[in-house]
Amino acid sequence: MKKRIFALILTLCCLLALAVPAMAAYSPEEQLEILYETDELIRQYCLDSSRLDDPLGRALGEELTDEELLQRLTDDPQLYDTLMTRMLSAYDSHTMYIPAGVYGDAFYSTGDYVGFGITIQPDAEGVRVAALHPEGGAAEAGIRWNDVITHVNGIPLAGLTVAAASQVMTGEEDSVAQLTVLRGEETFTVSAQRKTLTTVSYFGTEVEENIFYMKLSAFTSDDGSYAMFQRDLKKLNARDCLILDLRDNPGGDMDLACKIISDLLPGKQSYFRTAVRNPLTDTLEYTYLTSDGGGKKLKAVYILVNENSASASEIVTASLTDAGVAVAIGEPTYGKARGQYHIVLEDDSAIVLTVIKLMSIKRGDYEEIGLEPDIVAHDVLLPTQYVIEIPTDVALAPYSCSDNGTALNRALVALGYLPAMPDKPYQVGDATLDALSRLRDDLGLTAAEIPDGASLPMLAAINLLLDYMGQGFALQDTCLYEAVAHCREILGR
Repeated sequence: MKKRIFALILTLCCLLALAVPAMAAYSPEEQLEILYETDELIRQYCLDSSRLDDPLGRALGEELTDEELLQRLTDDPQLYDTLMTRMLSAYDSHTMYIPAGVYGDAFYSTGDYVGFGITIQPDAEGVRVAALHPEGGAAEAGIRWNDVITHVNGIPLAGLTVAAASQVMTGEEDSVAQLTVLRGEETFTVSAQRKTLTTVSYFGTEVEENIFYMKLSAFTSDDGSYAMFQRDLKKLNARDCLILDLRDNPGGDMDLACKIISDLLPGKQSYFRTAVRNPLTDTLEYTYLTSDGGGKKLKAVYILVNENSASASEIVTASLTDAGVAVAIGEPTYGKARGQYHIVLEDDSAIVLTVIKLMSIKRGDYEEIGLEPDIVAHDVLLPTQYVIEIPTDVALAPYSCSDNGTALNRALVALGYLPAMPDKPYQVGDATLDALSRLRDDLGLTAAEIPDGASLPMLAAINLLLDYMGQGFALQDTCLYEAVAHCREILGR
């Protein structure tokens, strides 16, 4: 019996692949063994293959003995990659060969970094904390989401770009820095340690009372993201609304996706359908996936999706919307309704083999079609060259009319807080005042921090947002605004 080059430990992975360059790997003798084993894998597991399939023979185009093929591999260093590519590219678009040394960069992965464990945004007083790593030194020091860090070891951060502020905050592992923090009107200093942390694919926060936001960048089981998701989910109850953001999520571990579905399905029920090929009969065998019945019952669940929400993201979206416990908001999804085995070799090459067909119970096979959202909303980039910077030398009184009012309304349109310019574009009217109130709420600020209406602090904050969201454009996060608006309506606000 031939020595096996790689162990047949198969992990089902529902992930959207990226393009990768080609490079060579392994000795000719090892290459020969891998070619034969790959041929066997395809015939046994590939969804579109069969017992009578001949992947290697078809890739060669002629019959060769082991000795002849070994000599060809010795003489031509590129032949191995060519044959692997030919064998695996003969099936669906997801089945492929990933050449040596690039698998880790070809698919979503998390990485380590040294820091305080915060994601920052610019602020007039320094940098604002947009997200916190739960194991980071900043969280351990008591820093909260939306705090403003004004100084690091006495060095002011006001006026710095995010990149420049990050440079000031950089330091060696285990080093400690003094962070000056502004929280509302209170200023204090804490000692925070820089640690080696793993970038996680989860972030969660409370948007406002009874409305929670959770974002999954990928379904990754080895970065602690699922434990964080469960921790935050435990805080929610039947009075709470959840916004689950799966935009730009390429997929990942199918088992993890199924766990999250069960966590959000309050009753035991079948939520999805799969099919695999029986290698003995070459027929498809269908299975229904069923929740464990222990899921959390919430007031409402909204799932945000776009064209880059793929694979495991689509399983979650289809399952929860089919079950009637969630509403999808955004754009049609990618349309990847096939699951793969990822067999990663020692040289960081990989065989990606489609082995399972994924089907929505209500919508069936959505491969290359995608899932239509229940509510269509498009996040768009609006050119900010049409937005005049708002003068901050005078506050704007309610219902006042001026060129400054026109600039204010243009800014609110660019930021997504007004759908269009008001009938009286120069007036600080009811629509403008309502938009300013919602903006302040979304910033997590109180009336003591930013007074009602078009106050000077509010105008300064808007100018800062335009600068931050800029590079010539402002992102209008229509999907999130739409979800929050529906949550508020359900909650009777």
